[in-house]
Amino acid sequence: MRNAKLYVDFWNFQLRWNQEMQGLEPSPRIAWEKVPDVLCSKLPSAMGASVEYTYRGIHIYASVDPRKGSRDERLKRYLHYLGQQTGFQIQVRDRKAKKDSCPHCGRDIDRMVEKGVDASIVTALYEGALNDSYDIALLLSNDTDHIPAIRTVQDRLNKQIVHVGFRRGGNEVRSATWSHILLDGDAAERLKQHHT
Repeated sequence: MRNAKLYVDFWNFQLRWNQEMQGLEPSPRIAWEKVPDVLCSKLPSAMGASVEYTYRGIHIYASVDPRKGSRDERLKRYLHYLGQQTGFQIQVRDRKAKKDSCPHCGRDIDRMVEKGVDASIVTALYEGALNDSYDIALLLSNDTDHIPAIRTVQDRLNKQIVHVGFRRGGNEVRSATWSHILLDGDAAERLKQHHT
């Protein structure tokens, strides 16, 4: 029996989902509570039907604007709720303010940037592999910064990483991983949060 864990780069995946769902009315949200069941049901076809596995949890890495009254207030509450669900571990990092200048007019502008999420995911992949807490890691991210870790975990630590994403985009990450699960079609349909 092999252990499987899910690792999610929240904003990388969420923004890609938004692009894929563009033009649909109403714009479907991700039913995050369903993610483990939907993806684990796809694992046998990605790894081979004879592979037996045990689901060992989902780790979601997100960032939020920490300022009071920010647009992320609702998201913070939802991530807290999600972290209370069985098998969900959520790590939320505060975005940091960064001074920049407008490329058009040269004026100073403040923007919030994500810091530490990629490093957290890479660290978690290594820790999980070294501690034998997974044999198969499902990675929901198209971020090419993860590729060196993917290769090392697979080649040196003898674990397998499965990329999860849409057909468009993510080719470099998908090529580096052992296998992949495409969300186009029925998987995406099952992940849509239905409005009541």
